[in-house]
Amino acid sequence: MIFWKSLLVFTVLFLSLFFSVELSAQNKKKLSSQIHQLEKEIAYTNEILKETKKSKDISLVQIKLLDQQIRKQESLIQKIRQEIQLVNKDIDDKQLLINKKEKELLALKDEYAKMIVYSRKNLNSYDRMMFVFASKDFNQAFKRLKYFEQYSEYRKTQVQIIQSKQDSLQLTINKLETLKEEKQGLRKKEESEKDQINKKKITQQRGLNKLKGKEKQLKKDLKKKNNQKAKLKKKIEKILAAEALKAKEFSLTPDEILLSKGFEENKGKLPWPVLKGVVFSSFGEHAHPVLKGIKIRNDGIDIVTNKGSTARTVFKGEVRSIISVPGSANFAILIKHGQFFSLYSNLEEVFVKPGDIVNLKQEIGKIAQDSEDNTTKLQFQIWKSTSKMNPVQWLAR
Repeated sequence: MIFWKSLLVFTVLFLSLFFSVELSAQNKKKLSSQIHQLEKEIAYTNEILKETKKSKDISLVQIKLLDQQIRKQESLIQKIRQEIQLVNKDIDDKQLLINKKEKELLALKDEYAKMIVYSRKNLNSYDRMMFVFASKDFNQAFKRLKYFEQYSEYRKTQVQIIQSKQDSLQLTINKLETLKEEKQGLRKKEESEKDQINKKKITQQRGLNKLKGKEKQLKKDLKKKNNQKAKLKKKIEKILAAEALKAKEFSLTPDEILLSKGFEENKGKLPWPVLKGVVFSSFGEHAHPVLKGIKIRNDGIDIVTNKGSTARTVFKGEVRSIISVPGSANFAILIKHGQFFSLYSNLEEVFVKPGDIVNLKQEIGKIAQDSEDNTTKLQFQIWKSTSKMNPVQWLAR
């Protein structure tokens, strides 16, 4: 009964340790993946910032991109700190294991030393011979000889166990040193990110100060853009209202019902409307980064991407309209996905026409570059009938 209880306790302890180590390894792997993703995003934003810096004047896009970078690097630092905590736990676990193994090894060596002393005192060659000759019969003599053989083998086994324990201890010590080096590397990485954040905050503040000196021009530009947005929105709403009226008069076809269902089921999993990009203006109402008391409203999201990039469809659908963007030579493409619509605006060239059936990730137009700030921006919107949706909630993260 005692044996089974001891076995149960040992099993529970072993499984607890195993799952603790396994969970720690999974957490580290997940954190490493998140850190790698953040580093990729920061590197890409740097790439975009280099393109925008070709313009002599600081722009709002640059300020917003710097703000995004700062936020991402702060998030990166948090992830690095979490990884340091996990490494610290691993270091503590390894130190406890080393202490345990050292005690075990010390006990084995002490036992072996006592065995050697006893052997020298009591089991020299003469004593062994006399002990065998003193046997009552051949069978007893044979058993005593076997005893000495087994004793000798036991001593050899003890030496092997001690060597194995020493090797295992050294391996654990080496792993501990590796973990300490890993921790040191993470600390350096954390300090490097802090330095970069401080430099970017200084650059951002200088840029904001320059833009504050251009308040009149900023207000003028904002008014012009708001007028363009309002006119484009009016065009879109007119088309969508006509589509909604048509849907009331005529039921959706089976294909359109399937498209609607498929689109909705892919919420949070839709591909991005560009191959690579950074969201610099999110959905909804936001305070202007420079002009106090002024709000900016966005019916979708603005994505900055590389020069020469193309817009691509986020889901299969039908091109319903090619809309000319007011106040510019650019275009917007409206694609129907049953009840849902996706809009791709600020295209200098379109590759499709109304009535075309487009497939997932199909390139539909070339995104225009802003000559003022050297940015290539796509305005992307999602509508469900006449209701605006937040695209970020629909796109894959």
